[in-house]
Amino acid sequence: MLLIGLSILLLASFLGSRLQGISLSMLGGLGVWLFMLVLNATPADPPFQIMLCIAAVVAAVGTIEAAGGLNYLVQLAELCIRKHPRSIIYISPMVTYAITFLGGTNHIAYSILPVISEVSKEVGIRPERPLSLSVIAALHGALASPISSIMVILSGILRVSGIEMVSIFKIIIPSTVGGLLMATFVTSLLRKTMPKGATATEQATTAMADPLTLLPRGARVAKLSIVCFLLGSLATVLIDALPSLRPCWEFNGATVLLPSGYIMPIVMLSTAASIMLLCRIAPNAITQGKAFTAGVQGMFSILGIAWLSSTFVESNQLVLLQFIETYLSKPWQFSIVLLFMSSIIGSSATTVKAIFPLGIALGIPPKILLASAAAVNGVFIIPIYPTMLAAIHLDTTGSTRIGKFVFNHSFMLPGLVSIAGAIGIGFFLVYIGGL
Repeated sequence: MLLIGLSILLLASFLGSRLQGISLSMLGGLGVWLFMLVLNATPADPPFQIMLCIAAVVAAVGTIEAAGGLNYLVQLAELCIRKHPRSIIYISPMVTYAITFLGGTNHIAYSILPVISEVSKEVGIRPERPLSLSVIAALHGALASPISSIMVILSGILRVSGIEMVSIFKIIIPSTVGGLLMATFVTSLLRKTMPKGATATEQATTAMADPLTLLPRGARVAKLSIVCFLLGSLATVLIDALPSLRPCWEFNGATVLLPSGYIMPIVMLSTAASIMLLCRIAPNAITQGKAFTAGVQGMFSILGIAWLSSTFVESNQLVLLQFIETYLSKPWQFSIVLLFMSSIIGSSATTVKAIFPLGIALGIPPKILLASAAAVNGVFIIPIYPTMLAAIHLDTTGSTRIGKFVFNHSFMLPGLVSIAGAIGIGFFLVYIGGL
């Protein structure tokens, strides 16, 4: 039963990653149906609460994009990279981390990867180095973002164990940044010259335009949308961390606080409404943006593949628990399980949703699970993740590639180093009392 179920999960994940779009959702639903027909399994509960949170965030991000805010952030990132082109190996991953942290999704990296590839070729630096680092940085930036689908799921699971969102940030942000810096250092030691047969593109240096002049709706609207979004994100964290700030009401003589699961959807939808009204954004313009479209696709993908992954884990929970207790009994070794499953599932958010409850069932302390959280970004191990494929396509020198043996690809070294470093820092912070 375990092998058949794993085969169904692998097939759905692989085909969905190749076909992209909302195919993951449909294939995930088909997988759940096969679990019931072939394995007589009981389907897990659909992730409706998670989808509610993601839908609210997508609405807010789509509104910012319509106001020109996302375009402004990307142009600022481009200016930063072009200002110091020969330091692109060090600058590009940090810039990518920052914009994905603010945007809440690693797919925003699509906007900056072409710039990284182009600037690398202009200065004669092997594009593989900054591109691979930036793809990994986007994964870590999304994990640490207060408005990402990963954080929605992670905080929801850990909140039950008494770990609030502020405590999660105290571990996740420094650990992911530290791990990324380690990966950057290791990658900078590798050969940086262009591959044989490739030549640097000689271009005249041109003056860089102020990004504010490039925005169709102007500086004031773009800045206002970003400020509103940041205030909304801050409000989400504060209201979640401080019960005194939560709305409450009387029910049967008792005071009832607004449930934590409703905080993000309400605040993010309110933020989207504020931006729409203050910036005078047409509702139709919101739904036509690339960020909104990608977010909706991601939301539906979570519906199918998360449902399938949870069904797989719940159907085989006893076998999985026995295997882990026998071969991976030490709490820190649960990060190996997270890394392996994320590479199969192909989604960091889905890995958290499906596998973290397994860790809780094993009795692993929640703070250990939090320290291991960076391992859910092992989606790069099998080189079919969309941002990886985009980076490979953009590198016309051929330096960013999938190796002959598939797993010896350009993203493996920076990805493993960053995850190992992030987990190590996470455990250190937990040990010294950071949680």
